[in-house]
Amino acid sequence: MAVYLGRNSKIAVGEESTWGTAASLTNARPLNSGSLARTVTQVPRPDLMSDSGSAMRRGHYQSVEEMSGSFEIAATYENCGIFLKHALGSLATTGGSDPYSHTYTLAADVPTGMTMEFIRGTSGNSEKFEGCKLNQMTMSITAGECMMLSFDIIGETGAARASASSPSFGAAENLIHHNHAGQFNFNSVNYDLRSMSITVNNSLGRRQLLGSVLTKEPVRTDFMSVEVSFELEAVDTLYAAMLAGTQSDATITFTHPTVSNRTMAITLENVYLTAASDSISDAGIVSVSCTGMCESDGTNEGLKIVVQNADSTGIGN
Repeated sequence: MAVYLGRNSKIAVGEESTWGTAASLTNARPLNSGSLARTVTQVPRPDLMSDSGSAMRRGHYQSVEEMSGSFEIAATYENCGIFLKHALGSLATTGGSDPYSHTYTLAADVPTGMTMEFIRGTSGNSEKFEGCKLNQMTMSITAGECMMLSFDIIGETGAARASASSPSFGAAENLIHHNHAGQFNFNSVNYDLRSMSITVNNSLGRRQLLGSVLTKEPVRTDFMSVEVSFELEAVDTLYAAMLAGTQSDATITFTHPTVSNRTMAITLENVYLTAASDSISDAGIVSVSCTGMCESDGTNEGLKIVVQNADSTGIGN
């Protein structure tokens, strides 16, 4: 049996108009990692029937089939809008030509869903899934690296593995690098960060009902949340803000240094700090690691991401 390699693995996606009904694939991104899969749970018969010769159970049945997994991609200024929309919930686009401005904000419900094709390296095969919703998104960036986007998926089902399609990537591939970052502003004070991550948790839950081993359309079963964590060289102001319960918007903007009008401006709305740890373990530079939670105030819902690029739709490839 021939081996295959992970290189050239990719994810192709398309927006569904009806949840669980496969849609045309419109966007594709190269993967850093991926683990999308269907799982089937088989359980023994619930009665006491056994084999007289060995006392083994006789029989089992399928109780449920689930589709889940995760994937990670590198963030770009042009190609990630469809994922931001489905993670946050709402998209508004303004502008009549390049640059267009796309504002992604939190919504009461996530969009209908996506069809996803997980193309498995050099194998030539893929698996196509339907009814996929983004249950969690994490944006992360560290000094010396580019921004990464990771997603946890909850979905309905999929088709058997088959020959992969040949999706094309967008024409622009402008990565969001660490050196594109401006200063992080919290409570009107600017800070230079070492690292930052933002996690949006949509708190989606499956709905297993009589009549099918598959879930009905997943819905929110708890409050959604937005958490930020960041690290920087130690300062006392953040520790004091945590103790005082200070609440404020926090902002950071990434700007491409050579391609005009390519920006990503992130506003963490109504943030309060839950931790600010500046413990000392060696003779080097002391750092402070902070975590914070965003809140809604009835107008600003907790997170806003504004991207400028040449895409007129906000979800283009």
